[in-house]
Amino acid sequence: MKIRNKIIALMISLIAIPTFAIAKDGPYIGVKAAKIDIDYKTVDNVDLNKVFPGDFEALDLHLGYNLGSAFFELGYINSNKESKNLGTAVFSGVTLTGSTSLEFDGYRIGAGYNFPVNKQFVIKPFINYYDLDITASGTLTASSGSTTVSATTTVSGSDEMIDAGLGFDYLIDERSKISFGYARTLDSLDDTDNVQTFSLSFNHQF
Repeated sequence: MKIRNKIIALMISLIAIPTFAIAKDGPYIGVKAAKIDIDYKTVDNVDLNKVFPGDFEALDLHLGYNLGSAFFELGYINSNKESKNLGTAVFSGVTLTGSTSLEFDGYRIGAGYNFPVNKQFVIKPFINYYDLDITASGTLTASSGSTTVSATTTVSGSDEMIDAGLGFDYLIDERSKISFGYARTLDSLDDTDNVQTFSLSFNHQF
């Protein structure tokens, strides 16, 4: 069975786990600020960590539903555009400089389970599936004397990943909470070893 099919089966199984519900069944909305760290692979003897930016900030807007102690979310995530300077080289009196940039956005489907510590604190393991559109661009500039020539290329494509992690909720009241979370990929993006996400979110139930 493919890992994505196992994830779907796990999400469905959350519905059937009996336990005390800490929140009323029903929908909620949320916003999440995330710091995302990407660790790239080495491809054809090129360490991609030296080519592409790896630290991103992203905003995740999501709708969720509490069902017993389980929860399910559908979100839209959008990163900032990060750049990396590739440095400077000189060949035969011509100075070459280069840079790359990367950004992404897409959709997230998530599920998890709430384990109450007390009336105000909750621990929640969770899992997410992402479908992302990724845009990368690169610029090469050649300078000689007063003459400068630049060339830019942009490529885009889609990719998927699955991560899992642990969250800690602080319940402000019966409807609102602040959450801290950490996640790491189980099935990472192409040409990456892993993706880590640190997040802070606010959710409000209707």
